[in-house]
Formats: sequence, C-alpha cells, structure tokens
Amino acid sequence: MPEVTLLQQVERTQLHGHQVQHSDTQHVVIIDGVVVPCTPTEYGLLVPLLYYAGEAVRYTHLLGMSRQQPLTRSIRLSLTRHISRLRARLWPFGLDIVCLIGYGYLLLSRPNGQAENT
Repeated sequence: MPEVTLLQQVERTQLHGHQVQHSDTQHVVIIDGVVVPCTPTEYGLLVPLLYYAGEAVRYTHLLGMSRQQPLTRSIRLSLTRHISRLRARLWPFGLDIVCLIGYGYLLLSRPNGQAENT
C-alpha cells in the first residue's frame, strides 16, 4: 500500500461499519484498509457521496455547478461513465451508488455488506 498522509476519517452510520478514509492531497480513498483506485475526477465525485452516504446528492453538487447551470447531455454521459466505474470499485465492499433519475445519486450499503452473486 502506498504511503498515505493526512487521512481524513468518514464517520457515517449509513456505511454500516466500514472504515473509510480519504486524502485530498493524494486523491486516495481507503475502505477497510484497501486502497480504492480513483482518478482525480472520480475522487471528486466519490468523497461527497461518502460524506452524504444514505442521502441523495444532486448532480450539480457533485459537479460543483450552480443549480441554474444546464446539465448538458455530454456532461451527463461523462458523469454516468465515472459513476459506473466507481460502482464497480465499491461493489466488493458491499457499497452501491444508485441513480435518482433527474436529481442525482445516492451511496448505499447493501445488507450484510456483501457482494451478491447476480
């Protein structure tokens, strides 16, 4: 595991016992002692979802946009691709990102925190 400094702990009961840390300086997320690889863009999307786990997060909040700015098709498609990659990385930890069509995303912990064989 790479040396990581300045870790911040995410305290959310909705994460159901997962120990989650992150470093803004190194764009690293660590879940239960395992480094979750993220691009800088993915890191920027994941951290707000972690801090608001169990709560809906608007697209505009995730993207750092004002609510008045239009969410173009290309921005939406790019966001969808990044979220899809994050879903795949979080799935083994029993975490999932749910799309709330027309609003944003929601980070949830699956029951028992286990990946399902589907």
